[in-house]
Amino acid sequence: MRQKERTTDTIIRTDTKRDGEDNAYRYELIMKQGHGVANWKIPLYSIRINMTDSDGNGTSADTSDVFADAGKAILFYEKLVRNLATPIDLAYILEDEIS
Repeated sequence: MRQKERTTDTIIRTDTKRDGEDNAYRYELIMKQGHGVANWKIPLYSIRINMTDSDGNGTSADTSDVFADAGKAILFYEKLVRNLATPIDLAYILEDEIS
C-alpha cells in the first residue's frame, strides 16, 4: 500500500493586479516543504496565476515545484507580476526562462 505524501504548502507572496479590460489577476508564490525521506525536506517553489474576467469567469495555471532556489523563484515571480502575465502565458514564459 502506498503512503500518502506529506507536504506543507506555504504561500510566500501574493499580488493582485487589474488590466485595462477589468480582468483581475492573482499571483501566488508557494513553497512546498516535504516531510518524507524521498525529497530530503528540500523546499520547492511553485507559482500560480488566477485570472477572473469582468463577468466572473475564471481560469488558472501553475508551475508545480519548478524551482529549488528561492532567489530564482522570486525573480521569476516578480517578472510575471511586473509584465502582467496571464495563465495562458505562464507555460511559454517558463519554457523561455529555462531554455
